Amino acid sequence: MVETSNRICCCNLRTAGYIVAFVEFILCILAIYGMIKNFQIFGATYLVWFIVGIISIIIILIAIAILIYGIRKDKARYVLPHLSAQVFLIAFLLLVALIVALLLIFGRYQGIRSLLGRGDYIMSDESTKWVGILLVIVYFCLAILEIFFLWIIWKLYKYLNEYHKLYNKDPFVTAAYGGQNFRTAPLNINNYHGNPHAGDIYPYTT
Repeated sequence: MVETSNRICCCNLRTAGYIVAFVEFILCILAIYGMIKNFQIFGATYLVWFIVGIISIIIILIAIAILIYGIRKDKARYVLPHLSAQVFLIAFLLLVALIVALLLIFGRYQGIRSLLGRGDYIMSDESTKWVGILLVIVYFCLAILEIFFLWIIWKLYKYLNEYHKLYNKDPFVTAAYGGQNFRTAPLNINNYHGNPHAGDIYPYTT
């Protein structure tokens, strides 16, 4: 049988994967909107960060699209690009939050303005301090959310990988699943095999 549970919180892993993809898509749209507004306000000083941000979001959107395809086709390997993107995103969010926190602690407000691409923009130190605090809170919360999403997608990857091996009777794992003493249910009218935990994998002897 498949060892990884197909349930997480109040839904199955596939549904949870779709929810993760949807939430991340909304966050990407909000990020694009924010970058466009910043570029309109700060102009050329924000250009480099604008380009880097757009490229990063395009990569994330591609990873989300591949994730959705992998869920629909029950193919674990298509989940890996999203896992990789999540790891880099979490590292980036935590790194930026740490750098801004250190700049706040030592009162390097010009460094915060430069980090945000606002070095030439007139902003008081007091305003910069509150922007920095808000940035640390938002980035840290996003990192925590992405860590939770990473856990969900990792469980989804393990489940799809185990289910794929079991369904295809992989010779390298059949011993771990009881040799040849199993079979999978045929496709139903909706072209789905069902859930192993619902009895769709039946033991038998010859």
